[in-house]
Amino acid sequence: MLRDSSQRLAEPDGNAARRRLALLLRSAIGRGDYPRNRLPREWELMESSGETRAVVRDALGELAAAGVVTREQGLGTRTGVLPSIFGLREFHGVDGVPEQSTYPTVTDRSIIPTPPVVAVRLPGCGDEVLRVEYIAVALDFPGAVSTNYFTLPACAALAEADFGHNIYAFLANGGITLSASEFLIGAAEADPYTAARLKAEPGTALLTLEQIMYDADGEAICFSAVAQRGDRVRFFAHTGPAAAADEPPTSA
Repeated sequence: MLRDSSQRLAEPDGNAARRRLALLLRSAIGRGDYPRNRLPREWELMESSGETRAVVRDALGELAAAGVVTREQGLGTRTGVLPSIFGLREFHGVDGVPEQSTYPTVTDRSIIPTPPVVAVRLPGCGDEVLRVEYIAVALDFPGAVSTNYFTLPACAALAEADFGHNIYAFLANGGITLSASEFLIGAAEADPYTAARLKAEPGTALLTLEQIMYDADGEAICFSAVAQRGDRVRFFAHTGPAAAADEPPTSA
């Protein structure tokens, strides 16, 4: 017999209003809706949302505590560091090199024994793979750490290639083109080591991304494991008759 769970899931009206307003403001900030990164004043938000001053202040306070906005007396409320927005279809990298930069700083490039997990993801790899790790750093804020494993000898040229502005430029500089790629996106709490790398608190919720890339012959040649700060990146995708023109609405 189905049971009514509405009572168990009920929340105070004020809490619901704060939650909904905070989510709407996050969306507006993330898409760059506010000119010069300045949010409307409290009374303007009250008028546009129909909420009380207490709800507006609490919602802004939550966003400030999360680092999404900054609030200063006399200066109003401003957005923090806007996330970069990537067209997800474009960022598969199979139609050429995306123009969007990830501002990579390479921290490791070495040939290592193939880890068992990587061997499963890249069935054609041998006993050794090329490991390349980089941190995406925009405006001095680390947004992601990406560890990438490339098959050898297929990707041997990458050991000396210039990395460029994103991983697809790196592949192109090594003479590699892609025919396909796949993403698996999830979430996890930051362990102390990843948190330190991304200048976040341990336990912070991070986006996780796994990618397998396939060369022109359809062979899996790269497995990437990425941890991303959700406040530093957003993905955009559109499907429909105009899906081929998958462009993000704005880009920070």
